Amino acid sequence: MKPVNVVLLGAGSRGTYAYGEYARRNPKMLKIIAVAEPNEAKRKNFQIEHNLPEDRVFSDWEEAFAKMPEDAEGVIIATQDKMHAGPLSQAMARNMHILCEKPIVPTFEECRDLEKKSGAFTKTFMIGHVLKYTSFFSKIYDLLKTGRIGNLIGISLAEHVGHIHISHSFVRGNWRNTGESSPMILAKSCHDMDMLHWLAGAPCESLSSFGDLHYFKPERAPKDAPLRCLDGCPHQSECPYHVSKIYLGNYTGWPVNVIATDLSMEGRIKALETGPYGRCVFHCDNDVVDHQTVSLRFRNGVLALFTMSGFTMETTRNIGLFGTAGEITGNLEKESITVKDFSSKSVEEIRLGASVGGHSGGDPNLIADFVNLVRNGKGHGRTSVKNSFESHYMAFAAEHSRLNKGKIVIMEDFKPI
Repeated sequence: MKPVNVVLLGAGSRGTYAYGEYARRNPKMLKIIAVAEPNEAKRKNFQIEHNLPEDRVFSDWEEAFAKMPEDAEGVIIATQDKMHAGPLSQAMARNMHILCEKPIVPTFEECRDLEKKSGAFTKTFMIGHVLKYTSFFSKIYDLLKTGRIGNLIGISLAEHVGHIHISHSFVRGNWRNTGESSPMILAKSCHDMDMLHWLAGAPCESLSSFGDLHYFKPERAPKDAPLRCLDGCPHQSECPYHVSKIYLGNYTGWPVNVIATDLSMEGRIKALETGPYGRCVFHCDNDVVDHQTVSLRFRNGVLALFTMSGFTMETTRNIGLFGTAGEITGNLEKESITVKDFSSKSVEEIRLGASVGGHSGGDPNLIADFVNLVRNGKGHGRTSVKNSFESHYMAFAAEHSRLNKGKIVIMEDFKPI
């Protein structure tokens, strides 16, 4: 069976290490036949790794569509969030299969417009909500649907972003500023809104949210802290965010491989001396929240509480599901689930084993599903764009509530159904 031919738009971290790596490891499933990437070094590296001819290497997505290869069946959109709307419209107009990174688009207005445009679109259109494809959340979903804890009453979901991850991506990095990307609840936690919607089994009826940028701001900076860590910061030894502790060790995987294409010590130091990742975390242009809570009620009566925090040691998610006959608790990174039965008092420990691939195995499973849907020519997958819109409207509503001191948002009023 021939691989599915796609054009990759964006050869950054996700484009290279999720989609590009999958294509390299599974050449009979997916073939990237062209790439569009504005960064010359990243573009050249990707071209070499995937043996692409010059006429299939483009500097931006517009050029890619202007010179779209005839054998392209679909596009994978891994550009920055604010650049999704244009290629999505072009891909739909050309009737191409689409796999797009989350968030779909960064604003409410763009989301409503795209929802209308996609209504009659018949090709595969998936969003990268990879959590649905992890063994962990798939198992929890199956346990719920088979009635292991009776009727679901409530959900508690906590996203532990991790102190390093938040400093890298949401203080120094591409998702630090709402105006340049999107609110934190959308950029990072639309995954979680999507998961709550999926597990609750009904649309969200109302919600309320609180959150702020508590810590990573100028007034929190220690005395005499320079604008850049490598400019002789006197607080290096006690600061967990000093760049030497994050980017200048022997490890060169994520997030180190994001700061530069030259990962030699000299290349990394140069990037930190001149680029955004070398800035003091208290002297950046970030404005997204570092801690946020959302309280939700779904139409079937299920209540949920979501917490996103950057002030954690590990990057993981913890979940609790409370039913009339029992409860389920679990930790995503440990891939462990506990099921407790009220009647028998039994406690079942489920160990899923180490997953393979990014996002606890969700990345390769999602891409494989996309490939199979394209081959079969029917079906929508777990992360169809139609289902994904709901998570985005929940995120937009939560941000509206947060900015209005936790005002309760009625979804029917916020987004007429």
